[in-house]
Amino acid sequence: MFEQIKTLMDTQLDIDLNLAAFDENTPLFEGGLAMDSIVFTEFILLLEKAFEFEYDDDELTVENFETLAVIIERIQKKTLQ
Repeated sequence: MFEQIKTLMDTQLDIDLNLAAFDENTPLFEGGLAMDSIVFTEFILLLEKAFEFEYDDDELTVENFETLAVIIERIQKKTLQ
């Protein structure tokens, strides 16, 4: 799932993604990719479409999107329900 999300980010989002230095624990905001609110919104929509689920409003917190490891864990929980 990590590779699939990384590919989505690289091809679909307007961010400077250094693929060689990017892993599941790279911060998506401060100290990492520094996503802005527009890119973050696009990223959420991409995830929902790619993995066929929807985030609940109360799940849209920075803590739930700190790293891809956190995101993957959340997606796995939501898609296994």
